[in-house]
Amino acid sequence: MLIFDKSRFVGHLEGPEQELGIRILDIASQAYEGNRPAYSDFLDPRGQEIAAGIVRGTGCLAYQLDGGYRGAERQRLAVFPDYYPQERVEMPLAAINIEGTTEFSEVTHRDFLGAVLGCGIRREKVGDILLTGGGAQVILAPEIVSAVTSSLQAVQKTPVLVREMELEQLETVPQQVKELRATVASLRLDAVASAGFGTSRSQMLREIKAGKVKVNWKSVDSPAHGIRIHDVLSIRGRGRVEVAEQLGLTRKGRISLLLKRYI
Repeated sequence: MLIFDKSRFVGHLEGPEQELGIRILDIASQAYEGNRPAYSDFLDPRGQEIAAGIVRGTGCLAYQLDGGYRGAERQRLAVFPDYYPQERVEMPLAAINIEGTTEFSEVTHRDFLGAVLGCGIRREKVGDILLTGGGAQVILAPEIVSAVTSSLQAVQKTPVLVREMELEQLETVPQQVKELRATVASLRLDAVASAGFGTSRSQMLREIKAGKVKVNWKSVDSPAHGIRIHDVLSIRGRGRVEVAEQLGLTRKGRISLLLKRYI
């Protein structure tokens, strides 16, 4: 099997990101040696960025990303020789529909994710979760569909019916976006995040130091981390905030920002 120089491709990465980079290199080697597509598990946007950069760096491979529908956040990567016909690449994706037999009471995205993972499923095998009026639709790796459909019986103590469905049946809806105008003393992470998520500066400091806040899908534990326009801040379970535009300075010298909160 072709072995790519790990120091060249992943030497700049650290911790979990370096581990991801090594897995992508292994997938790249499989695609190159097998003359056929090889696939990753689901990747978040930061993982997609890392993976795409590695594949482009090989100079001999191409890639596709797909999460089951246009605009999917979590997507799988297909890596294949650059001469391989792209129309022959079929991303291994499946979907299930989870429907409550009675009405849910304030059930969330996290509740459905927890129920799926409770079937013994790794997070990397689960894509986006789309909430519907009576339940949720979940995009999965095909090999785990039977395990989930046979094991998942309840979400938040509400009995559910689970069935496989076609990807074309996904009920994709535009995300709710709320525009916010805020002023901050500086473009520090703690200042911008507290304004975007509507929490106190002290609360946001605790969340940042606990590793709960990501910038462009990469964990950042420094409250003083500098934020730039178009950066995306996210906290699991609380959505994300895009720093859309800098509007200038107020009379008191504070920075005026236009933020977009994705709910």
